[in-house]
Amino acid sequence: MISKSKKVLIFIAEGPTDEDTLSPVLKKIFHNEEVRFHIVHGDMTSNWAVSVNNAMKTVYQHVETERQRYGYQKNDILKVIHLVDIDGVFIPPDKVTHQKVRDIQYYDDRVEASNPQRVQERNERKSSILNRLSETGKVGTIPYQVYYFSRNLEHVFHDRTGNLTDEEKVTFADTFAEHYLTNPSEFISFLSDSDFTVPGDYNDTWEFIRQGLNSLHRHSNFHLLFQAKES
Repeated sequence: MISKSKKVLIFIAEGPTDEDTLSPVLKKIFHNEEVRFHIVHGDMTSNWAVSVNNAMKTVYQHVETERQRYGYQKNDILKVIHLVDIDGVFIPPDKVTHQKVRDIQYYDDRVEASNPQRVQERNERKSSILNRLSETGKVGTIPYQVYYFSRNLEHVFHDRTGNLTDEEKVTFADTFAEHYLTNPSEFISFLSDSDFTVPGDYNDTWEFIRQGLNSLHRHSNFHLLFQAKES
């Protein structure tokens, strides 16, 4: 049952394990708000149908889907929080190298792929889209910000660098959610005081992740969401 007296926080995420990992503890932390996850079922920023020109329109359409599903008015929505994986897309093109591999392989100093040109093209498109999204403070009239996990959520939360199976992702999500469900303050400390925590304000964290090989390394700016809550 939706409480009409509560403002709504919409989290846009790539997959169901993102919701399984984060939703329980976020509902504890934001207990005065209605927390809703909208799952894209894929990486919107890597979708070849999405471009710099229509990126914000695409986000708006996702928000409208949730708004119409639950009957929200636009002024019911306090903020849209977009969670993205960086996937190393800001690295120099020459750091994408050719190897006979089935899936793209990520390392701290390079990416290996069977088709480097396609990965370079993806990186160029996705990085441009992320720049557009991160520089936009609103979707329509609703406050909007993008928070990143580099290379992805499992990399940040579990320090796992390889490609995980769906079963492994589910196990990690369940264990993580169970641990922090009763320790929401510990979750905020974990995000705010870890080696992966990127210092500075929102713009600083995005400038940082664009530099050199940083988008291949273990970094996140998700802690800023909770600083905003406390301010």
